[in-house]
Amino acid sequence: MKLGAKLVLSFGCLIAVILVSSAITIRNVGEMNGKVREIDEAWLPSVIAIQSMNVQLNSLRADLASIMSQNYAEEIHKYEKNLQDSINSIQRDHTAYMQLRSTTPGMETEEGKALMTRIADLSEQESKARDGIIKGVLDGRRGVANVAYDKKYRPVFQQLGDTYGEVVHINVTGSKAAAQSAADAGQKTSNMSIAITLAAVLISICITWILTRSVGRQLGKDPGELAVIARRVANGDYDIDDGGPKTGVYADMVSMAQTLKENMARARQESENARNSAQQIEQALRQAEEASTEAQSKTTAMRAAAASLQDVAHVVNVATTQLATQIEQSDKGSRQTTGRLTEAATAMQQMNVTVQEVARNASVASQASTETRIKAENGSEIVKRSLHSIDEVHKVSMELKDDMAQLNEHTQNINRIMGVISDIADQTNLLALNAAIEAARAGDAGRGFAVVADEVRKLAEKTVASTRDVANAIEAIQSSATQSINSVDKAARQIEEANDYANQSGVALADIVATIESTADQVNAIAAASEQQSAASDEVNGAISEINEMSQQTTQAMGQAAEAVANLAAQARNLMELVEAMNRD
Repeated sequence: MKLGAKLVLSFGCLIAVILVSSAITIRNVGEMNGKVREIDEAWLPSVIAIQSMNVQLNSLRADLASIMSQNYAEEIHKYEKNLQDSINSIQRDHTAYMQLRSTTPGMETEEGKALMTRIADLSEQESKARDGIIKGVLDGRRGVANVAYDKKYRPVFQQLGDTYGEVVHINVTGSKAAAQSAADAGQKTSNMSIAITLAAVLISICITWILTRSVGRQLGKDPGELAVIARRVANGDYDIDDGGPKTGVYADMVSMAQTLKENMARARQESENARNSAQQIEQALRQAEEASTEAQSKTTAMRAAAASLQDVAHVVNVATTQLATQIEQSDKGSRQTTGRLTEAATAMQQMNVTVQEVARNASVASQASTETRIKAENGSEIVKRSLHSIDEVHKVSMELKDDMAQLNEHTQNINRIMGVISDIADQTNLLALNAAIEAARAGDAGRGFAVVADEVRKLAEKTVASTRDVANAIEAIQSSATQSINSVDKAARQIEEANDYANQSGVALADIVATIESTADQVNAIAAASEQQSAASDEVNGAISEINEMSQQTTQAMGQAAEAVANLAAQARNLMELVEAMNRD
């Protein structure tokens, strides 16, 4: 297998491990996020709905106690309206809770169904008992209403409150279970990430070991040692075999060095043979020169006659040769000039096209910068409007904060008034007790007064219970008001931060508009300069074309001159050959 394939396979394995790790982590994180969403969107809203129903039930009891203490029909009808509002709130919370139960897996249990059925039955009993008490009060039968309150309404109310508490406990338990599942998923993700990381490290170590072993087997030696061996071979040292095992590239290099060594020895032997042959040829030439000397002694007279003609031919030959050389150099320079001019013309055409393209792009960029400036100005205007809207929201939030503060003060005043009412009820209870004692002392004459005192005592106890319920409700309202004030404060701070950010955005947009205007001017200048450069490039291109035509004509003329000189040189060589022939004769 090739080294590249091994590397691709190795890194592919590592990438596969990383992908598997990422997929498992994403799945576990998704599971954990699902549990958190379930807590946030189902369990917590269900607990809030049940608690709200319980609070509204206490409000029902407080309003009912208030109705029992009233003597005027208008006041009774006023509290009946409050009762109806509380009933509507309970129905809304009940509908929301049942919808959450039906849409959330795991929330619809048999125990929960039984408790909700029990709440429905107890709510129906509470409604009937409440309607009977109100009817008795309106009919003037307060004694019957008091008995119904003590015997029927109070036990049903207590059972209903306990049942709400059990439902809350079930939902809190489910919320804790979901939270534990999310925590388990997180721990599982952490453990699996650690395990997969360790596996990836082990796999990386194994792959590194395998690659090192495979590459070592394929090369035969360490790459550094192979580089040293290659330099030795380049310097002429072919004895690179160290006697060790020879595998892979190292074995091929040893074989190559041995072959080179043998070829070099063979070449040296052939060179020695050629040197011996050259010596034999040199000896034969000396013998030929001796024979030539004898022949030359016989033809001295003829050579003297042709000496002057040979000198003339030699001068002509030398002159034509020099002229041909100069013409050839001129022709070569002319061709190079023509080539360079052609390249310059092509380059100028390309530059001209580029300059025209730059001009077009600069024009387009100028239009785009203009549009961008318009959009930036529109964005700046939108930011200004947003700032105005944020200021209005800030004013409204501050007014809401003041209203919530006044509501808190009003609830504190109501709380103080309820304290006074509670004190009055305690005093009334004490006075009723004293009256009952005095009536008992009076005997039969005080029996009717004792009945009235007992009714007053019961009414005082109901008043105390109602004031306690109202105090709890007011305390809840105060807590909600405090939270609302804190939320409004937080919203106000966030609005102020948003206002600051919007101001910064406005300043940034103004800077952007200024920068875009400057950029548009620069782009327009670039476009104008590009058009001027394009015109100048056209003129330069035309001049280069004319020079190119002239250079081509010069090249043609130099070619014709070279041809004439070549003919003259041929005639001079013929003359030289004729003279040499005469000398030989």
